[in-house]
Amino acid sequence: MSRIGPNTTPSGPLAARTPERLALPRASSRSEESSDTPLTIFTRLAVRTTGSQLAVLVVDAPSGLQVHAVSGTCDGEALPVSILRAQMSRPRRVTVEIVDLSVDPQFIDAPMHERDAGFNAYAGATIRDPAGASIGVLFLLDRERRRYGREVLLTLSDLARGVAGVLAVHHDGHSVDSGIDAVTALPGRQGLERYLEQALEVPVRGAGDAPGPSATPGLALFRVDVGRLTALNEMYGREIADQFLKQAADRLQTIAPIPSFLAHLGGSGFALVAPGRIGPSDAEAIVLRMMERLREPVQIGTLELPLRPSAGIALAPADGQDVASLLLGTEAALAAAKKHGDGRHCRATPQLTAAYTLSTGLEQDLQAAVAQGAFHLNWMPAIDTATERVVSFEALVRWNRPGHGEVSPALFIPVAEAGGLIEQIDAWVLRAACKEAQSWEQALGISVNVSPVWLSHSRLPNLLKRVLEETGLEPNRLQIELSERSSMEQDGNVRRELSQVRAMGVRLALDDFGTGYSCLSTLITYPFDQIKLDRQFVQALGHDRRAEAVTRSMLQMVQALGMTSCAEGVETEEQLAFLDAHGCEEIQGYLIGRPIPKLPLRKLNQDDSDTALEPISSD
Repeated sequence: MSRIGPNTTPSGPLAARTPERLALPRASSRSEESSDTPLTIFTRLAVRTTGSQLAVLVVDAPSGLQVHAVSGTCDGEALPVSILRAQMSRPRRVTVEIVDLSVDPQFIDAPMHERDAGFNAYAGATIRDPAGASIGVLFLLDRERRRYGREVLLTLSDLARGVAGVLAVHHDGHSVDSGIDAVTALPGRQGLERYLEQALEVPVRGAGDAPGPSATPGLALFRVDVGRLTALNEMYGREIADQFLKQAADRLQTIAPIPSFLAHLGGSGFALVAPGRIGPSDAEAIVLRMMERLREPVQIGTLELPLRPSAGIALAPADGQDVASLLLGTEAALAAAKKHGDGRHCRATPQLTAAYTLSTGLEQDLQAAVAQGAFHLNWMPAIDTATERVVSFEALVRWNRPGHGEVSPALFIPVAEAGGLIEQIDAWVLRAACKEAQSWEQALGISVNVSPVWLSHSRLPNLLKRVLEETGLEPNRLQIELSERSSMEQDGNVRRELSQVRAMGVRLALDDFGTGYSCLSTLITYPFDQIKLDRQFVQALGHDRRAEAVTRSMLQMVQALGMTSCAEGVETEEQLAFLDAHGCEEIQGYLIGRPIPKLPLRKLNQDDSDTALEPISSD
């Protein structure tokens, strides 16, 4: 830190400049502009944290100094260009404090319009580009004499580094906003990396550090995912999705610690950097505050849209001392947090990073498959136990991974869930299944599994309405399956969602019954049409009396509630006989047929034909 002294004068090219005039924009003309500029967050934070009357960011352009952000109460006054130019001419990054401008030797010789502006105290931090050249100043002004003190000057310096990170994204003298996301008004990945590089170069002394030059750089990096943006695009269109993203960004800005740096990394991903030696407990407090605020739904018109936040944390120097290791660590921690559900967070560890590195290849290939729609369907038949006729087919998603062959859904579905891809896959399967079923010669029913993440704010009804309209499939031919393993909570909103689905004429089934989190009240609370018994009960029939007793009781209960039942995984005649004897209406399993790649229904179920499934050409 340094103070401008009596011998501080501009030199070189700066000294030859024609005296500049620079005034604050009028409040009436700057209010809307300030809310739009990505740099205003820095002046706003400066005012909030220091209590100053005015914070201004000026950037040097070919035409002279330009005001790029203003926060505070002063209006229209001339700015102290002479002080700014003197500060920018210093060869090193410098923070300047002037307690009383009226007696400062440098300011005494300033033009009259600057001295008459009425400011008496100044504090500024020089902004430098990556090459070290001065490109601007972030500064405070107050009308009364003021000694700002060390903490205020440190805060101002931290904020100036944040500004430098944003400007470094693209600073060519023409536009300081290049590289800024148009929706969130935040810098992107390049800006984040620039800021991290600069922050990691600045020694910060921790509470336990001894005096002297041994201090090391420190910061906390948070990677935050706020929700499933692609699903909102699918449901409501880009305009709603953009508004959702903008509100999420605004919310993150309001709850971010001071000082900090916030960036948008694309999609629903953000990064937050808190400079300084932050310990695990402090980082935990920050992320808990973020999670609490982000759990509140976003309101857009009549829509109430949930944020589904997850976060990964890495601390420097403990979890990494360079940009690459910190970014990788937070990516791994974020992926681990997502596996545990919404609202979770996780800190980077070497073990998580190693596991993530191994799995990243699968997720990247899956992302490419989602982008290209590179999936296909297989169809699992279900027959009526009384008539032994095929009554419906269940759509099963399949993926041939390039260079690896077909990947089991048991492997790639959890990866899709953890990586935020499951909703896109659900939408693809639903649309493809309805489109293919509409082309069949016989109007048999189809079943499609969807993730429970759709069960909020009419998202599932809206998706179904759109797909049914696009494909022309009759709603009464479609059944939506929700897994009991999904742990649906007793929620009135979920009940309304499912009731809307049924009101459309679409049937509902509870899949994997008996293995998950549901209690008996689930069957009463939610309007399911069918219960599907999990295969683990079916496979125990014939040699486990307790499993038989449980299965018998479940079938009786389902009948009493007026629902139909379907047993999965039927492989033997003995299992079929037991299920038929105790009132199970439908069965699926290898006993009646394996999943088939193309349906295949030619003369199926006609009086003179058997129930064999014969593939038809794919034309």
